[in-house]
Amino acid sequence: MAAAAAAAGSAAVPPVPLAGDWRFLDLVPIKAGKLEALEYVRKQHGFSHAATVACGDSGNDILMLSGQNLAIVVGNAQPDLVKWLQQHVQDESPLEGKQRLLKASKHEAYGILEGLKYFGYV
Repeated sequence: MAAAAAAAGSAAVPPVPLAGDWRFLDLVPIKAGKLEALEYVRKQHGFSHAATVACGDSGNDILMLSGQNLAIVVGNAQPDLVKWLQQHVQDESPLEGKQRLLKASKHEAYGILEGLKYFGYV
C-alpha cells in the first residue's frame, strides 16, 4: 500500500487499511473524495446537513459517511462498513430525534428508501 500511495504523489491521502476484500485499494485525493463532492453540492444548493443524506454499501463509502450529514448503510453492506457503522452509530445527528447513521434492513435501493422514510423524506 505504501508504494501505491507514493506512486499517487503527495495529493493523495495515505490509504487506510480496512477489514474486507483485500483485492481493492482506494486512493482518495485530499480535496476530491466522495465527502468533499457531497459537501460541495450541499453548499452550492444551500442544503443543511439535516437535509443531506449519503448512502453506502462498502468500505470505500466510509469517508463520505463520516461527514456531518445523515447517512444510510444499506442492508447488503459489506462487513467492513457494518463494523465501522457499529462503532459510530451514536455520532451526533443534525436531525433532532433521529440517529445520524441508519443501518437499513433492506438491500440496495430498497434500503435507501427505508432510510429516507426513517428520516422523514419519503
